[in-house]
Amino acid sequence: MGIIEIEKQLSDITYKNLDKKDLKLDIYKPKSAAGRKDPVVIFIHGGGWATGDKSEIRFNYQAALLQALLEKGYAVISIDYRLTDLENIHFPAPVIDCKDAVRWVHKNAELYHFDADHIGVWGTSAGAHMAMLLAYSDDKDFYGADELISYSAKVNYVFNNYGPVDLNQLFKPELGAFKLGLARIFLKRKYNLRQSRLTTFSGMDIENQKKEVISFTELYSPVKYIAADTVPTFTIHGDNDQTVPLKQAKILDKALTKNNVPHQLIVYPGQGHGLKTLSKDQIAGLSRQFLLFISDYDNI
Repeated sequence: MGIIEIEKQLSDITYKNLDKKDLKLDIYKPKSAAGRKDPVVIFIHGGGWATGDKSEIRFNYQAALLQALLEKGYAVISIDYRLTDLENIHFPAPVIDCKDAVRWVHKNAELYHFDADHIGVWGTSAGAHMAMLLAYSDDKDFYGADELISYSAKVNYVFNNYGPVDLNQLFKPELGAFKLGLARIFLKRKYNLRQSRLTTFSGMDIENQKKEVISFTELYSPVKYIAADTVPTFTIHGDNDQTVPLKQAKILDKALTKNNVPHQLIVYPGQGHGLKTLSKDQIAGLSRQFLLFISDYDNI
C-alpha cells in the first residue's frame, strides 16, 4: 500500500531549538465543531533511532490509521527528533526530544485548540520504544529544553507498534563483538546490524565496555519502568518479525499483566517487521480496535 493523500493542515512547526538544527512537527487537524478542543495523538516514527522522519505517518497502514483518527475528531501530530549516529548523538537525546514534544503540546494547547487532558502517543519500531519510554517514565524524567521544563509530559495511553521493550534481550550485549562475529552465517548480518545500532544508540564500545553497555540498555528499556500506575498500552506485532522478535511483545504483555495494567496485544500471523502486507480488512479492523481502545481508556 502506498501513500494515502491527506492534507497536512500545519507543516514544519518548530517545537524545539537546538544549536545545529530546529526540530519540527506536522499537525493534522480534524474538522471540529466550533469551540471544541481536539484530543491529540502524537506519532513517533521508526528507523532504528538512526533514520526516518515524520513523513512516515503518511505511508502504508499508518496513513489509514491517521485518516481514521482524523475522522473520529483527533488531532494527530507527527514529530521529528534527533537521530543517533556514531559520533555525536546517542541516547537519551532522542527520547528527550520526544518527551519535549509532549511538553510542547501541553504548552501550546490553547493556541492550537488541543485538549491537553486527552493526549496519547503512538510509535512504530524505535519510535514505539520511545513512546513507551516517555509514557512509562516519571514526568520529571528526561528533561530537555529549558522553556519546556515547567510543562507536563503526561500522556493517557500508548500505542506500541512492534517496539523494542527489553534492550538487553534484543541487543544481547553480554555476547560481545567477538562472539557475535562467530555467529552462524545467517545470523551474522542480523547481529552485526544490532551491534551497529547499539553503538549509535549508546556511544559505547560493546567489547570493552560490556558492563556499562548492559547497564545503559537496561536504563532505557521500557519494561523496567512498568508499575501499577503505568498507562494503558495497545500493542500490535507480527509473528514473523526478524528485526524486533515477537518475544519483545510477549515480555511486555507479561509485565503489564503482572502489574494489572490495562492492555491489549494483537499478533498478526505471517507478518514481518513493519506490518507492510496487512490487508485492507486487517487495517480496517485495526483502526476499529484502536479507536475502541482509546474510547475505553481515555474517557473522551
